[in-house]
Amino acid sequence: MSSRFAVLALGTLLSACIPMGAREPSQATKASAKKVAQRKVDAPPADETLTLKKGAKRTLTVTGLSRVALGDPTIANVETKGADVVELSGLAPGVTTLITWDAAGKRRTYRIEVGG
Repeated sequence: MSSRFAVLALGTLLSACIPMGAREPSQATKASAKKVAQRKVDAPPADETLTLKKGAKRTLTVTGLSRVALGDPTIANVETKGADVVELSGLAPGVTTLITWDAAGKRRTYRIEVGG
């Protein structure tokens, strides 16, 4: 009896998870989703372009450095060295984006181009 109850309870729970009247998204919904997805992929415009060779390193000084973000860690590597220094290393040919923030929240964007 308890196994029947468990099966019925599970069936009820599962059926509650199925949306009623589910249908294909409209063209407007698909277009809107595509725009949102595209915005997430697009990188912010670069304040500066840095060119490195594979295996090369470059040091940046960012006064009051508080945060760092790197777009593609397979192309470049970034490490903080002290309070105001960022070391960038070229790993593989390609293009990525580096963003730094200072203590006041000011953001600076770099386009990183790594050549072979």
